[in-house]
Amino acid sequence: MTKEDKQRVIGKVVAINSDRFTVELLSGLDNFNVSGFDDIHYFAQLNSYVIVPYQNFYIVAEVSGVRERDLNVPFSNPTEQILSKIQAGKFLEVLPIGTIRSSKDATVNFDFGVSVYPTLYSDVLYIKEKELDTIFKTDNIKVKICEDQNDKCANRDCECKFRYTSLPIGKSTIFPDYEVKLDIDKFFGSHSAILGNTGSGKSCTITSMLQTLYNLDENSATGSTFIFFDVNGEYKQAFQKLNSKNKNIEVTNYTIDEVQKGKDDLKQFALPHWFLNIDEWALLLQASEKSQLPLLRNALGFTQSLTDEIRYHIYACSIMYVFDHWESPIAKRQKIVSLIQTAKFPEAQKVDFSTYNAQYGSFSDRPGDTNAGRKEEVFKNSVRAFIKEDLAIDPKYNSEKFNFHELGQAIENALLYEEYHGNKQIRDYCSSMITRFKSVKERDDFSFLSKNEEDITKDDFLDSFIGVDTKIKKNQVIIIDLNSANDETVEVVSCVLSRMIFDRLKQAKIRNSYPVNLVLEEAHRYISKDSGRVFGDANKIFERIAKEGRKYGMFLIVSSQRPSELSKTVLSQCSNFIVHRIQNPEDLSHIRQITPHISETILRRMPSIPTQNALIFGHAVNLPTMFRVNDADPRPRSENNAISNNWFKKRNFKIDL
Repeated sequence: MTKEDKQRVIGKVVAINSDRFTVELLSGLDNFNVSGFDDIHYFAQLNSYVIVPYQNFYIVAEVSGVRERDLNVPFSNPTEQILSKIQAGKFLEVLPIGTIRSSKDATVNFDFGVSVYPTLYSDVLYIKEKELDTIFKTDNIKVKICEDQNDKCANRDCECKFRYTSLPIGKSTIFPDYEVKLDIDKFFGSHSAILGNTGSGKSCTITSMLQTLYNLDENSATGSTFIFFDVNGEYKQAFQKLNSKNKNIEVTNYTIDEVQKGKDDLKQFALPHWFLNIDEWALLLQASEKSQLPLLRNALGFTQSLTDEIRYHIYACSIMYVFDHWESPIAKRQKIVSLIQTAKFPEAQKVDFSTYNAQYGSFSDRPGDTNAGRKEEVFKNSVRAFIKEDLAIDPKYNSEKFNFHELGQAIENALLYEEYHGNKQIRDYCSSMITRFKSVKERDDFSFLSKNEEDITKDDFLDSFIGVDTKIKKNQVIIIDLNSANDETVEVVSCVLSRMIFDRLKQAKIRNSYPVNLVLEEAHRYISKDSGRVFGDANKIFERIAKEGRKYGMFLIVSSQRPSELSKTVLSQCSNFIVHRIQNPEDLSHIRQITPHISETILRRMPSIPTQNALIFGHAVNLPTMFRVNDADPRPRSENNAISNNWFKKRNFKIDL
């Protein structure tokens, strides 16, 4: 043990068990602190750390309990015994958690687990900040980026810029003024969850971390991409000053509402409906798998480019079914005329229905017309000429552009085609899906699906959305304000965009070179474990991203106040957790199930965590750590209601809602 170590001894190991040590403190340490050369060190706080020198390494232990035991010293009177604690023995119960060792290359590393235990009466030392940095692996937070590998670079005498490896996120609640830092690669390069009751500070934590990240003095993450599904309209205010503090950072704000004049900082969000795949259309229209999904698949295929032969065949079958089975002559005439116009049969094989008389329900303009039967036969033959009974029909949906309203006609054609082939009940089976389509078509909150009618490719759309202009990175933060959207709209937007971005990253020329972080605010609303909810299957894409996204550079930051309602698959793939106050026993139990590596001691802290304080654990930090989150400036729009200010006012005051 070095001379410096001898000067910071606070006690001796007096009992050793397989999972804990007992430390008797030296007499005279009544206030549980020691004045060292560098600072005042507090060593008896719960969840703080002490170290035990042994051989050529240190054993790190966490303080789990503090107690005292009176020594056998006689007192002259009982009052003196009660008041005097100078002669009382003070003890710490500590849990060994790892070791600090020096490697051959002179670096100092922290390793989990203890395989060798100290001997009885080994010295116990208070811990220093340098050792905390080693434990949390934050002693080296910057690494030089040497683009020109010259002699100066080799000797580290160059003036090349730095990249950051650690990000300060707050101050330790145990060690005063000690900055808690997380490993940037391990936190933002894997899936993470930020959990806590409403009002506990989740959105402020996310805001604070990104504000710190983008305010770093060198190379402040200009290659990052954060996409916020902002269901509460909080983050526009939080990031409105980023560009003024750092000119290299650009923020784009989208809204699904109509953009008012003068709102130059907002962009109208429009998602071309033909970008939806079949599964997403099925989810949007709530199509069941048995009857509705096959018909919807055919209808979507009918909207795409079909060969003339197939198109004529489909419309001819539909015309024959309407003519033979529809009872109302007026409805029959209107429908067949519409089908003929849409089919656009060739002039050389013209289908003539103009002589059909809806009044008499036949090809006659007067009773007893002997030519009516011949005209009907001519009409039928002209239609049957386009029907190819042995024609293979398998319409493919290729996500090619089509008018949103065309899908209604395509669904009707698919119904008629099925009815022509004997499926007489298909219309009844699909009635709920048809009603749903009519509702979606007419509702304003789904108008974002049909606003963009421009010819645009998926790649161009995604480049514009994520801020890439002619292969140049422009934007780092993209916020979609979904405050006015209902759950269905939120689910559609988040599901489709996430799937499209994921597919794009999978096709990147240089794999895993363009990281994208999705911030899923109030994630329990659209990544539900309950697949029976409306659009509940949308979480399948998030489950896939959770399982496969790391390979392609797509990562989730899941923020929720109800972890028990989240998809277990998504939450189980999270490598890092920042947990604010959680009091619901069901949520606490759920966290215990998905994170078996955390102890009961940690779980017991969660219901009593103060606002703006949090517990972080996972791959980005070596040890679970309680910290006070750095202040966000500006804060997101998530402040608490000032009830007393809003209640106690003069009578008949004005309200502007």
